[in-house]
Amino acid sequence: MTDEISFEMSLFVEHGREQEAADFYSAAFGATVVEPYSLDGVLMGFAMRFGAMPVAVAGSNPRREENPSYGGPFFPKAAGSVSAVFTLTVDDIEGTMQRAIEAGAVTRDVVQVDVLGRRVASVFDPFGHIWALVERRAETVTLAA
Repeated sequence: MTDEISFEMSLFVEHGREQEAADFYSAAFGATVVEPYSLDGVLMGFAMRFGAMPVAVAGSNPRREENPSYGGPFFPKAAGSVSAVFTLTVDDIEGTMQRAIEAGAVTRDVVQVDVLGRRVASVFDPFGHIWALVERRAETVTLAA
């Protein structure tokens, strides 16, 4: 047995919007589709990669939506009605913001400097999820004298 931990997550969108979600995440954030998931010929979602991070993008089960006592997971019913914020570290925060807005995101917070001195921004994606963008800091190089 190993102590190594592996982490994957599933992001839920409204059933029927799976392809739209895959297209948005690809256009806005450069995510790549690894494999589509279908059940009886109906598209249910995608295995995707956001950089090296595996993420399943799936449609919320309509039967669970109709009967909340089944429990979730549910898709956000309004922008930001979520319990998690997805954070992406990017090289070009302005370019990423522009691509996200052009792909259908809505600005939540404009590019600004946070209390840690990082350049950050955030958007609501077209499915209600919040994406925080953090600009990757340039590595400082120390030269030996």
